[in-house]
Amino acid sequence: MKYFPKTERVPIMFDPALLRRVDDYSFQHRIRTRAETIRQLVTKGMGEEEKGEATA
Repeated sequence: MKYFPKTERVPIMFDPALLRRVDDYSFQHRIRTRAETIRQLVTKGMGEEEKGEATA
């Protein structure tokens, strides 16, 4: 039987300006961790893309 971890670590680099935006979003939405903030933003962005509303 193959083992699949519940979560997987994904190293990612941000430029300082984008990281400040992530931190500001986190503060405004009272999200405790950067990781959770990024997960929520990715999920939200993917949902918008599925609706055809995302812009790149």
